[in-house]
Amino acid sequence: MVGHVREPDACEEPTLPPCVALDCVTAGILTRAHERWHHGRLREAIALAEQAVEADCGRCGRPCSVYAGLLLTLFLVGIRHVDEAADLQRRLHASPEVQDDLQLVASTTLVGAKVALAAGDYADAAALAEQGLRLAAETGQTAWTPVGNLVLATTTLRRGDLCAALHYSAKLEEDAVFAREMFPVGQSAWAIVQLSEAGKGRDKAVALARELLGSQTFTRRLLVAEPAAVPWLVRLLLRVGERGPAGAGVRFAERLAAENPDVDSIGAAVLHAAALLEDDLDKLRRAAESHTDPWARASVLEDIGVRLSAGQDESPEAAGYFERAMRAYTHMGSLRDASRVMSRLRGINASPRSRGRCRPRSGIQGLTDTEYAVAKLVSQGLTNSETAEQMFLSRHTVAFHLRRVFQKVGVKSRLELAVMWNELDTGSVGPAADAAPVLSGSRT
Repeated sequence: MVGHVREPDACEEPTLPPCVALDCVTAGILTRAHERWHHGRLREAIALAEQAVEADCGRCGRPCSVYAGLLLTLFLVGIRHVDEAADLQRRLHASPEVQDDLQLVASTTLVGAKVALAAGDYADAAALAEQGLRLAAETGQTAWTPVGNLVLATTTLRRGDLCAALHYSAKLEEDAVFAREMFPVGQSAWAIVQLSEAGKGRDKAVALARELLGSQTFTRRLLVAEPAAVPWLVRLLLRVGERGPAGAGVRFAERLAAENPDVDSIGAAVLHAAALLEDDLDKLRRAAESHTDPWARASVLEDIGVRLSAGQDESPEAAGYFERAMRAYTHMGSLRDASRVMSRLRGINASPRSRGRCRPRSGIQGLTDTEYAVAKLVSQGLTNSETAEQMFLSRHTVAFHLRRVFQKVGVKSRLELAVMWNELDTGSVGPAADAAPVLSGSRT
């Protein structure tokens, strides 16, 4: 993991396949669209991208209109017009121009993964990203691989597979080294900060968060592309008492929202971040009604539950919000978040009314899901205390489940379990296929 987030140049643009004709009309329009987007003039950027799709200049012999369509799709995803983005991506993918060119098939597939991620369909997002990355590798279409790596870094982290998330985070850093950036670098940076918080702890993540919100360029790019990013970073900084950087980030975000009053995703994200800064329950509730991003909406529902349950042994109202958040996380496949909310419910002596799965399905016959999760963490070298922390269980409960695992699989020690694990673990099945045990980290 890098310890420093690279500050992007003010005019830095995502890499698009170069056009061989200097006077290509479409390429000229796309350049202006990028410039507007990076300066926070979102509707102007989208209008220019729509114009580029229709330009059809025909001067370079390259599929520039397809690239314009893919960029427009990413812009629409950024403001969470997901249905419109999905329709455009499907039409592009089905077009004869794309189907006759495997590089374009790879690109449109990867963009489809980004659309699915924004829609909260993590299973489809991961499957499309893996398919698109394979095609990109086979055809040499490496310029678009950051899209797939970002999707997989996000989905693996949210379902709790830290090892896989680390792998894709390293891929994102590799993409940056080779200037393969199909979207502003801030999106990759946020993924890296989240992974840092999950794996290395809050101190490391706080330093990176402070750096991100301290840059107006990063704050702008995060806000226009990832509605949950700025509230998440503000929450992290507030938990360690850093109101100054959190407040500066919120104030700049409010200015950007004022410049884009008709972009609901930005307005909801800014309202959410300001509510956290001001500890304003009414604003949190309004943000819950306004968020168009599924994960961001679940996040603010959890925040409301936290606010209502503060200092309470029991709180039916808080439990209701936690229930809604847990159902939303589970529906998306964000098992790490669902597991954390389950712990919050236990903390106020509430049992979930819904019985959604909060841990990966067992990949070993005879082991329950919880036994499987305990065994997998222990086989990776975690102590009982570390396993308990990751799974929101007591050390005694972990020890109980581990004894049951030893009996069922016929081993006598942790070392034997670790040595045999790869042979034992046939892979989890069902919606959370191949997911590692849910990792808690500290929810920020």
